[in-house]
Parts: sequence; C-alpha cells; structure tokens
Amino acid sequence: MFRFYLLRKSMLEKYKKYLQKLDQKITEYFKSQEQFIVCKPGCAICCKNSYYIVSQVEYDFIREGFKQLNPEKQDIINEKAIKIYKDRKEFLKINPDILKFTYKCPFLEDASCSLYEYRPMICRSHGLLYKDVDKENKINLPYCVDLGLNYANVWDGSTKSFSLEKMRKLGLISTPEAFDLSYSSMMKSTEDVEFGDVRMIIEWIIFDIPNYEELIKV
Repeated sequence: MFRFYLLRKSMLEKYKKYLQKLDQKITEYFKSQEQFIVCKPGCAICCKNSYYIVSQVEYDFIREGFKQLNPEKQDIINEKAIKIYKDRKEFLKINPDILKFTYKCPFLEDASCSLYEYRPMICRSHGLLYKDVDKENKINLPYCVDLGLNYANVWDGSTKSFSLEKMRKLGLISTPEAFDLSYSSMMKSTEDVEFGDVRMIIEWIIFDIPNYEELIKV
C-alpha cells in the first residue's frame, strides 16, 4: 500500500513538471491567436455545459487544491457533485446517450474556478482551434464560436467554414492554425507520466466522500 502511495506521489510530481511545459506551450498558442480569442475572466461559458473528463493523476493534483479550501466550500462542492450524479442517473433512464448529459462544473463559483491553478489539461487548452488526432485530424472549434465568441470573427456559422470575406477584412491570407491539443494528444506528449483511469470529474469527487455509496442512491 505504501509503495503504491509513493508511486502515485512520484507520478504526480512528473505530471506537475509536464504541466509547466504544457502551460508554456498553450500560453504561446493563445498569444499567437489573440485576434480570434475573446476569453476573459468571468466568462466561464466553457465551465457550464460539458461532462469534464479527467484522468487520475490530474485529479490527484486537483485534490491538492481541494484540500486547501475551507470545509464549508468543500461540502458545497461535494453536494453539487452528488446532485449532478443523481440527475445523471435519472437522465440515463430515458436517454442512454451518456454524451448528451452535460452540467455545470461543481468547482465553478461566481463565474470563476475555485481551483483555477489546479485545473485539468482540457480546461487549460479549451478555447483554441485544435486537431482531433482520433478522428483523422478533424478540425474542432470551441463551441463558443456559435455564441459569437472565439473565432467568430472569421467563422461563417451558416456554411460551417472559415469566411474568406471576414478574413480579408482582417488582412489574413490563411485560416487560423489548428493545434495538436486533443485530450489524447496531450496525454501522449508526456515524459513518462502515467495518467491512470479517466472518469468524469464528478465521479472522482464523489469517490473521495466517505460512505458515498449511500449518498448517491436515488
């Protein structure tokens, strides 16, 4: 058991070092896309409508931040996660498509992340145009483009393509660059980091709650 603990701790330290390099790369990407990006503090649209998949080592890092919150905040987050989990169970009774159930991240508080410095990789990269290597490099835009936000100044929603007219107005001669930032790519571009199981973030939260089996009964 102690050996397993040391292994997890060692893996977490490797992940933290990898995260520093990833953050540097993502910061450079966002800077290169400044004319298309409207992300700002207090927006939080991307935190309100997803299912938030997180690996074990990512959640080990999140847990470090969670433990630093006061007990009242911890209880609120736990209660949110339990309610979402119950709602999901009810939803799946009538709709088996697990990807159709989305929710507000339980760490979201007053339009900001209560654990921002500990947020997972997908939250750090979200907002950028990226290639999905698992789907033959399909180009993916952040869904906020349809809300008139990121990349909306060059995207034509009616044709689902980049608008040459909009690009000309901005003096662009090529479409915005799509980065290799799919979740699977970020997990592969590591230095001996073993990410472990991947689950929804609400599941990781709940599994840390004592006697959670009783609490999630519908």
